[in-house]
Amino acid sequence: MQLAHVSRHVTQDMILAIDPGDLNRDGAPKSEWRGRVRDGDTGEIVGGYPLMTVVARDARRGKTLPLLTRLNTPQRTAFRSENHDILSVMDEVSRHIRKDLLWVIDRGGDRGILWDAWIRCERQVLVRAANQRYWCWRDRHKTAQQIARELPLKHQGQLRRGGPRVRFGITRVMLREHPDSPLWMIVVRHDRPEPLVLVTTRPVRGRRQGERMIHAYMDRWACEEGYRFTKQGFALESVPARRFTTLQNLVALASLAWGLLAVWQDRDSCLIRSSRRQKPDKALKFPFYSLLKGWQNLFRGARVLFWSLWRKRKPRSLIDDLFARNGSLATGPG
Repeated sequence: MQLAHVSRHVTQDMILAIDPGDLNRDGAPKSEWRGRVRDGDTGEIVGGYPLMTVVARDARRGKTLPLLTRLNTPQRTAFRSENHDILSVMDEVSRHIRKDLLWVIDRGGDRGILWDAWIRCERQVLVRAANQRYWCWRDRHKTAQQIARELPLKHQGQLRRGGPRVRFGITRVMLREHPDSPLWMIVVRHDRPEPLVLVTTRPVRGRRQGERMIHAYMDRWACEEGYRFTKQGFALESVPARRFTTLQNLVALASLAWGLLAVWQDRDSCLIRSSRRQKPDKALKFPFYSLLKGWQNLFRGARVLFWSLWRKRKPRSLIDDLFARNGSLATGPG
């Protein structure tokens, strides 16, 4: 229901960010089918469940739309693999949106099984290279960082909109398993020891298209912030539930509530102003915490606002009704 409703608001200027996250249930050892996951906030291995989130992001307008959030566990017999989960989620979302939108995923998406599926179905994807494979480049086989050290960085652009300028280069590479399917690699020299290396199935020609790809990857943070909001905004990691089906339903309800907030984010400026934590003149990049707090403040005063509408009226006195209908009883004969 959420995907069918929210997908109507997805425009051609948006990117689709997908991110495998986690639901930390380390404090609930009796949770059903609990496995081991890496906590994205602390980096520690804890008890919990894999959490898959997909959002649509329009960076120019600062708009984020949650499309799907799915909780799973490798302890179930029906579970196949994280690769299968990623591909099935992408297939499900693609049935409701345009086929030519760009999917963006972090270095966890640089896997041979995923590349095979994306190239086979001609999926538009942008992936951060993990430096764990050899790419066919100029009749040689090199890793992503080896290519980054040799590639001339002929272009200049911004890593983020309004940020400092960086140098980047664009080249064409291939996978050894798919020599007839060209891919485009973008190498960005920024303030980190290693360059940022992105690989995409979408053709990249020239500075503007390269800079657009860099911005698309940097806007992927909205997905990480999104599943963090799903967990923290609705306190899913501390809810006293043990059954896995109950946790799945709670995740679905939290995602649905986030979707309702997202659809109304352009029309709830008064709620944002009343609950925002940042300076009034600073634009919110992720307004959902303020929106959620604004709605909570509104319904916290519901007894004062709506009590007069909800309370039952006192029944009129039967004696008053009797005199109102029989006026002759009120006055005796002259």
